[in-house]
Amino acid sequence: MTAPPGTQASSLNIEWAYHNSPIAPHHKPYLAISWEGSIYNGHIAIEGLATASGIQGCPADLLLDILCHHGIEHVFKWVDDVVIFHTPCLSIDHPCNTPIYYSFNLSSIFGITGPLGVPWHPIYKKGQDFASSLKYVGFHLDLECLRVSFPEKKHLKLLLKLDLFLSTATSLLMHQDCASIHGSLQHITFVFRKGHSTFPPPSSFISKFGNNFSHCHTPHSIIECAKWWKLFLSSLGGSHSLVPCHSMDPDIWVDASSSWGIGIVVGKHWSAWCLLSGWDDADRDI
Repeated sequence: MTAPPGTQASSLNIEWAYHNSPIAPHHKPYLAISWEGSIYNGHIAIEGLATASGIQGCPADLLLDILCHHGIEHVFKWVDDVVIFHTPCLSIDHPCNTPIYYSFNLSSIFGITGPLGVPWHPIYKKGQDFASSLKYVGFHLDLECLRVSFPEKKHLKLLLKLDLFLSTATSLLMHQDCASIHGSLQHITFVFRKGHSTFPPPSSFISKFGNNFSHCHTPHSIIECAKWWKLFLSSLGGSHSLVPCHSMDPDIWVDASSSWGIGIVVGKHWSAWCLLSGWDDADRDI
């Protein structure tokens, strides 16, 4: 993050995401619903409609364009969660004791979005006014220290989820059981970067399910992965810097083939290794 000192952020949340987009009157005859012998016309497009896949993204993208037109440029969204940044309006040679002021605030945003009918949740229910810290998509952002952390409440909730997963891992598991814990752990690797290396086994295991309702025995590698995360998360705390890292291209290239082996190229040097017979036993995979 390259935000200057004094940067603040606000978060807003759109009510009834995927359920608040009006249907154009001339489209209504084609979106009628038959139920128990009667025909019903819908007035609001519904989630899951094959012909309206961008039902939330399209109006949300347009909203960001409108805000940008009004000089509110640093706006980001994830589905119905919108975060807005504003920076101090200070000249380069301003005195140190000059009061900090901003070119817009939350009232300015509501003044733009109100006439458009954007259905924001009340700020006291979901969202917050501009401040130097922010909770967004499950993370806590500290704009003064330029760090991101995982809130303690969600931390403990994920530990309970891991405990439940491990307690049932000896029985048959459904696809949704593995996909749920896999998604939660992927999410927090934005903060806990060391966990990236644990994902090949669960990612491979999820692909083995024939459908969302099939059952599979849990491989030992998945149980060990869950145990590693439980041990790692047992010590509360942890944060990750938002300061941009220096980029470096080590010119390293790697490829693998399950029928032959592994090859690596580092600059002008290369090497390759053939896989031994039985390398894929015990649920091992490339």
